[in-house]
Amino acid sequence: FTGCELKADKEFQFKVDDEENEHQLSLRTVTLGAGAKDELHVVEAEALDYEGNPTKVVLASLKMSVQPTVSLGGFEITPPVVLRLKCGSGPVYVSGQHLVALEEEPESDEEEDDTKIVNASTKRPASGGGAKTPQKKPKLAEDDEDDDEDEDDDDDDEDDLDDDEEEIKAPIKKPVREVAGKNMQKAKQNGKDSKPSTPASKSKTPDSKKDKTLTPKTPKVPLSLEEIKAKMQASVDKGTTLPKLEPKFANYVKNCFRTEDQKVIQALWQWRQTL
Repeated sequence: FTGCELKADKEFQFKVDDEENEHQLSLRTVTLGAGAKDELHVVEAEALDYEGNPTKVVLASLKMSVQPTVSLGGFEITPPVVLRLKCGSGPVYVSGQHLVALEEEPESDEEEDDTKIVNASTKRPASGGGAKTPQKKPKLAEDDEDDDEDEDDDDDDEDDLDDDEEEIKAPIKKPVREVAGKNMQKAKQNGKDSKPSTPASKSKTPDSKKDKTLTPKTPKVPLSLEEIKAKMQASVDKGTTLPKLEPKFANYVKNCFRTEDQKVIQALWQWRQTL
C-alpha cells in the first residue's frame, strides 16, 4: 500500500530507480482531511504519455459540503508521477497501491518443483495401496468384452460349420438305414429266420463301411481361399463380427476352416482389413 498528503504548498512525487522490473501506481481513493475548508479542491496528476512527453490529468474535484471523497477504483499510472493540488488549501489524502511486475524465475527452479511433485505423486500409491487399479479396470473390462465377442463369433462360426457337416453327413447315412429297414421287412414277409438274412446284411456292410469311411473325409478337405472368403462374407452378412486382431483372426481361421497354410491365412487377413 502507499499513500500521501497533499496541501497547497506540498506535492507528492513517485519515482522508481529500478529499471529491471515494471512498476505502476494504482490510485484508489482521494479524501479531504478533517481540517479541510469548505472550498473546492482539485487534485492533479502529472506523468508521461506513451511518447515520453509530460501530461497533466485532473483526478478529482472535492468539497467538504458536497463531495468529500472520490473513489478512483484502481487508476493505474506508470512512474514517474507527481500529485499536487491545483486549487484549494487541503489537506487531501490519496491512497493506493504500488504494483511491481517481477521477472520470472529460471526454468531450472520450475523443473525442480515439477520433479518434486512427480516424486511425491509416485510415492503416494505405496501408502494408499492400489490407487491406480480403478483406472485399469475399464480397459480390462473393454478387453474382456472384445475377447468375449470374438469368442462368441468363433463359436457361432464353428456352430455354422458343424451344421454344414451334419447336413453333409445326414443324406449319406439315410440310405444305409433304409437298406437295413428293407432287409428286415423282406425277412418278415418271407417268414424266414434272421440267420439267412445275415449274409445279405454282411455282404452290404462293406458298402456301408465304405460310405462311412468316405463321408468324414469331405469336411477335412482344405477349402480354397475363395471358398473361405465366401463363407466369411456370408457370416458377415448374417451379422457376425470377424476378429479384429491378427493372432485371434489366425486362430479363428485354423479352428473354423481347418487350414494351416500361412499364405492363405495372411491373404485372408489382408482381405479382412478391407472389410
